Amino acid sequence: MYKVILKNFNFQNYEKLIVLFSLLGLIPFFIGLVNLWLNYYNSFFLTNIIKNYGVIILVFLGANYWGIAINPSIKNNFSNTIKCLFIVWSILPVLYGFIVLGIEENYSYIILSFGFIVVQIADEFFKDYIFFPKWYILLRRILTTTVFTILIIAFFLIKEIS
Repeated sequence: MYKVILKNFNFQNYEKLIVLFSLLGLIPFFIGLVNLWLNYYNSFFLTNIIKNYGVIILVFLGANYWGIAINPSIKNNFSNTIKCLFIVWSILPVLYGFIVLGIEENYSYIILSFGFIVVQIADEFFKDYIFFPKWYILLRRILTTTVFTILIIAFFLIKEIS
């Protein structure tokens, strides 16, 4: 996947690192899912790793907008209304994450998975304002689809255990 993405775009070195680290960021999801599948009777800790790590990543995605709004080199490109929208949007994944972590039921995985979809929709909407590189939006689509799928599979595995 890494080579396919790199092949289709002309990347700077720092952009290659972003792609590489983003793809490597999927590893905890896969490890948690495999362990849940193979060791599901003794999986409390591993089950929570998928959910906790998912919330961390979701919060990180929201924090990107906080960084964009306060970045002095690009903040002058946006109206105050758009900057306020970025700031408000940046904290919504945090609040959503608190809700997800507060839910003990396995349905929290479904709720978390839809959080990733909502953040992806926001990225698709804001890309026209922020001018995300095309490779970034493609990468986010791949990552969101993968994480969404893992969370849905985890939900069904946990539901089977219960």
